[in-house]
Amino acid sequence: MDKPGFPPVGVIIPNFNGVHLLRRNLPFVITAAAAYPGACSIIVVDDGSGDGSAEMLRAEFPSVRVVSHETNRGFAEAIHSGVEAAEAEFLIFLNSDVRPHEDFMAPLIRHLEKTDVFSVSPLVLDEDGRVNPVSWRCYRMKRGRLRALRWNSDDLKSTVPKESLFASGGSVALRKSMFMALGGYLPLYKPFYSEDFDLGLRAWKRGWRTLLEPASRVVHERKGSISENVAADRVRKTRVRNRFLLEWTHMPGKDLMLFLVPGYLSQFIRRLLRLDVVYVKGFFAALRRLPEALRIRAEIRKHQVLDFWRIIDSIETNFKSNTDG
Repeated sequence: MDKPGFPPVGVIIPNFNGVHLLRRNLPFVITAAAAYPGACSIIVVDDGSGDGSAEMLRAEFPSVRVVSHETNRGFAEAIHSGVEAAEAEFLIFLNSDVRPHEDFMAPLIRHLEKTDVFSVSPLVLDEDGRVNPVSWRCYRMKRGRLRALRWNSDDLKSTVPKESLFASGGSVALRKSMFMALGGYLPLYKPFYSEDFDLGLRAWKRGWRTLLEPASRVVHERKGSISENVAADRVRKTRVRNRFLLEWTHMPGKDLMLFLVPGYLSQFIRRLLRLDVVYVKGFFAALRRLPEALRIRAEIRKHQVLDFWRIIDSIETNFKSNTDG
């Protein structure tokens, strides 16, 4: 029987040619769903797989709901199809290469009942048990680029949840209504990468926080479905392109002109000298989408209540606080 005080949860897993990942990791998701004190449903969105994923799911995991795309549409649209199909307000997105601990759900969901919390990240572990840096995100300007602050598990000197800039799209709990209000993942970043970074920033700018909950844990495999199904050059080009687009969309204009543009020029020259063709292609691919990025930038400003550096200062200060009270 479901316990009162634990709202229904929908787990959404996007899949593309990941039949072996689903067979390996889905049993852990089912165990965690059964351990959650409230109702929990699992939806796998098969994004045009050609490896028999959908057929395997229906035969071997009949309790899991399958939503199928006839053709591959990319990560964002797979998630959107799952969100549309889900009935619960509280959702958890899990990649097929993520293996959750049995008790990971409840610690995430308890935060979502706070009206200013948009999303919550579990502590992400590597297969050898080490804490993965994707668990907590914060950035500062260094050497002309926006760079992630380094940290390790020793920095979590208490079990108190910490504010984070965004949660990895591969393991995150969030509110469906807020996700929909933000417009979900933006097509600017299709087919993959940086959607979660952008989403977290757009939420923060509206005053909606993201948290890291150390009491919730998942294991992320080193090699996932993107690296197995997409050519390495295309993956890197997309990463480069989307990082430029993210900065052009979100960074304050003063920082773009004083720090990032000179940094771009310096790095571009170095990459040219090294004959880094993939980087150059990624930069020009971003330039082609600049008008769309600027349009989105203007739209974000209409709803913005917090500026970029105020958000960063809040997250860094909160992380350095070691009190348990």
